Amino acid sequence: MTILSLHNISKSYGDHHILDQVSFAVHAGHRAALVGANGAGKSTILKIIMNAEEPDEGEVSLMTGITIGYLPQTLQTDDSLTISQYIFNAQKELRALQQRMDELSAMLATAEGTDLSAELAEFGSVSTRFEQRGGYDVEYRTQLVMEGLRIGHLDEKRALATLSGGQQTRVGLAALLIETPDLLVLDEPTNHLDAQALTWLETYMASYPGTVLMSSHDRQFLNRTVTLIIEVDDYMRKCSEYPGSYDRYRASKHKELLKWKDDYNRQQEEMKQLRERMSEKGRQVSHNRPPTDNDKFAKHFFRGRVQSAISQKVRNAETKLERLQDNQIPIPPKPLAFHLDFRPDKLQGEIAMEIVGVAKSYDGQTPLFSNITLSVEAGSRLLITGPNGSGKSTLLDILAGRLQSEEGVIRLADGIEVGYLEQGTGAGVGTTAFGAATTVLEAYRFDRTGYEEDLIAELLSTYLFRPDEIGKQLSELSPGQFRKLQLARLISSRANLLIIDEPTNHLSPDLIEQFEGALRHFPGPVIAVSHDRRFIGQFGGIEYKLDQGKLELQEH
Repeated sequence: MTILSLHNISKSYGDHHILDQVSFAVHAGHRAALVGANGAGKSTILKIIMNAEEPDEGEVSLMTGITIGYLPQTLQTDDSLTISQYIFNAQKELRALQQRMDELSAMLATAEGTDLSAELAEFGSVSTRFEQRGGYDVEYRTQLVMEGLRIGHLDEKRALATLSGGQQTRVGLAALLIETPDLLVLDEPTNHLDAQALTWLETYMASYPGTVLMSSHDRQFLNRTVTLIIEVDDYMRKCSEYPGSYDRYRASKHKELLKWKDDYNRQQEEMKQLRERMSEKGRQVSHNRPPTDNDKFAKHFFRGRVQSAISQKVRNAETKLERLQDNQIPIPPKPLAFHLDFRPDKLQGEIAMEIVGVAKSYDGQTPLFSNITLSVEAGSRLLITGPNGSGKSTLLDILAGRLQSEEGVIRLADGIEVGYLEQGTGAGVGTTAFGAATTVLEAYRFDRTGYEEDLIAELLSTYLFRPDEIGKQLSELSPGQFRKLQLARLISSRANLLIIDEPTNHLSPDLIEQFEGALRHFPGPVIAVSHDRRFIGQFGGIEYKLDQGKLELQEH
């Protein structure tokens, strides 16, 4: 039973095309997730479903009579409301059902005949609906959800305006889970959740009684909660459906890539054979065989028949080759790989970077951290964790040479070249680092030498940008596209020590998988900051926690 379907949805903002003839369906009871890079159109799809955006073409179909709950990335509400008022308002349908049940109970006390039958039937329908929506255990569920999302300690009379953005989002999510709508539409619900709240939400969502459509970058969360992956392709601007968990989606994508490679190689081989056949037959047509007798008529007759047959074969081969060339399979993308021109064995047993007594303060007064001392060995993997605001990104800026420390020194071993993937929060972030560059190609070329043609070929070889995108204005890039530009510069930088800050931000899941694979084959040391649980599990290495101004080794 289809609860939601999109039919040929297209959407553009000016000259920027987001969605092109997007169609998919979500069936009742499914938990579906939209995945794709930031800017691919996931939030746009959710807004179109909720009538917060109008599509240029196409339509959205929803099952009649269902209730929908929507959580945007930023909660929009009346800040004068208290927590309890907001949650109370979210339960208006449950209250309406309860009120109708009370009215029918009073009416049944005096009803007779046909009135009694009609009221009994309605009472049964309303009470069933009330039960399905969890009306009988709403108080228990309220306590469970508030505690699970770690906001149960907040004073219920506290105004929403006094909460942080993350706390407001948690309250909004809690209200929806308590309400239990038939269709739950969530835009990045895992934002602002700590590990404990995230683990609780995974368990709760895995048994949600209604239907769910959400967008999320958290691969582990998806793997534990969803039954359908809907990929939003920012190249084709279309959607593809993959039943099952995230891991099943990843396996399907791997099979698709293998088939793509096989089909491409098969077509290339066929075109090669056709060209060879045409060349061989062409030589035969032009070859003048010596006459075997003096019968000129027979000589010309048989030669003409042979040449005619050969020419027909050549024309057939030409026609088939033209047809294949008109429908050529694109070259499959190669896995991301770092461009290296150094010998890692030269650094074995050496210290690649030494950090001694580094300190930084806010405005030179309030300490952020101090006496950071650390040795980065060749080939090592260091993970820096810590709460938001503890200074992790600031520390990486200092290690990468983007920011000066107030105290201490940083020493690099001879031959070390640092590559830095800064965090970035959206399109245009960090564009000032590219000087006067205004396009993708200009930013990619910034501070590099070489012929433009070679640099274009190098950029296109990453398969992160299409040829028609390299002239795109930096100001027009989505967060995902800007992140890909940063990534392209990193992998071609020939750095042998990497510093990466939240590397999975704004990337599509398949690109994250490729980047993780490239890191596994990178022989130099890597220093990373990440909150992505799956990335952390793949990354391994030694963990240091930065908290309250101190960097401490974590024992596992």
